[in-house]
Amino acid sequence: MSRADPIVRDAPDTRERLLRAGLALAAERGLNALTVRAVAAEAEANLGSFVYHFGTRDAFVEALIERWYAPLMAGLQGAAQAPGDALSHLRQAVLQLVDWVIANREFVGHLVLAASAGEGAARRFLSTMDQRHPVLLLQLIVQAQASGQLRPEPPLHVMLFLMSTLALPVPLFHLLSQQAFAPAAMLAQLQAYTTDRVWVAARLDWAIRGLAP
Repeated sequence: MSRADPIVRDAPDTRERLLRAGLALAAERGLNALTVRAVAAEAEANLGSFVYHFGTRDAFVEALIERWYAPLMAGLQGAAQAPGDALSHLRQAVLQLVDWVIANREFVGHLVLAASAGEGAARRFLSTMDQRHPVLLLQLIVQAQASGQLRPEPPLHVMLFLMSTLALPVPLFHLLSQQAFAPAAMLAQLQAYTTDRVWVAARLDWAIRGLAP
């Protein structure tokens, strides 16, 4: 049984099969390694179906990135609308974001590397970050400040502080762990600190206390 078999059963629609196959290949090999033939073969679809649904490889990669990204925005919007006060909304959204980064750290790394190597769809996606989840996080920060739960510091600076404390260590650790010279004992500790929800939540609580009025 090939690795594509579950994809066929879970998503009989050809377009969805192609996207799922692309996500699996991209997570394993990187976006730059995606080819039309490889994706079609993984999805057990013919080249004509690929062209019919996406037209070009660039259009496929763009749709693939959006398909991969969509659950993050849905989760953050859900956190922002959950019961609770402004600070609890911000806390839940930040944890949702870090959970997503942890679960998708390989793809995040591949996305950044692909953009730096000139992959057009990856560059276009990253160039629109000012219209994506950072906007929602900034809104939640402003709401928490307006409610008197956070100090009235520049919201963008607050978001930078939170992301550099909580989310940024995840891809950095992932890149470090792939280096032969990295010390194994330290890596074991870093993995727990960067990917274990308990430690991440502890650092978030420290950060929130530090930002308290």
